[in-house]
Amino acid sequence: MKTATVLIALLVIIVGAVVLWSEKPTTLTRPAPLRTASQSTRPTQGGPKKIVVLFFVSQDQKILQEETREILGAATTTEDAKRTLAELVKGPESDLMPTLPRAARVRNLFIDASGTAYADFDRELKEGHRGGAQEELYSVFSIVDTLTANFAQIKRVQILVEEVEIPTLAGNVDTRMPLPPRYVF
Repeated sequence: MKTATVLIALLVIIVGAVVLWSEKPTTLTRPAPLRTASQSTRPTQGGPKKIVVLFFVSQDQKILQEETREILGAATTTEDAKRTLAELVKGPESDLMPTLPRAARVRNLFIDASGTAYADFDRELKEGHRGGAQEELYSVFSIVDTLTANFAQIKRVQILVEEVEIPTLAGNVDTRMPLPPRYVF
């Protein structure tokens, strides 16, 4: 009974934080897929530009490798983080391999005071995943490493699907708790 009370209190705090930091949910849509690499790295609107580092799988599928991308900077770190994840979902512009299903969308993201980012995706992140232990490991840590490498205040990442914590993305990697970066496998 005491555990249930603590869990309910924690849930109320998390929901309150989401409401506080996110007055209205933001859904990012992927631009038209037929673009050259040089076109897609340029922001399409005026404003500050920001260089971000995204993590994709190498061709030999043994490590995550960095790819830099230029995005349109936002007024808040949270919005910058959402835009960075949206770029990760678009996939690589080089010979690296994607880590997330292209149909997946970032629904929302917020960062709590302890440095945990809650990255909420639509159900396509889970349903569109190819499966396999190694592929799931790459998917999970491409999200975690991308956010922690680009934003100093983010220390760990909790992956959500449709606003719900998921035990695993594809059956192999435990995602019930916020994860710290893991740059080496």
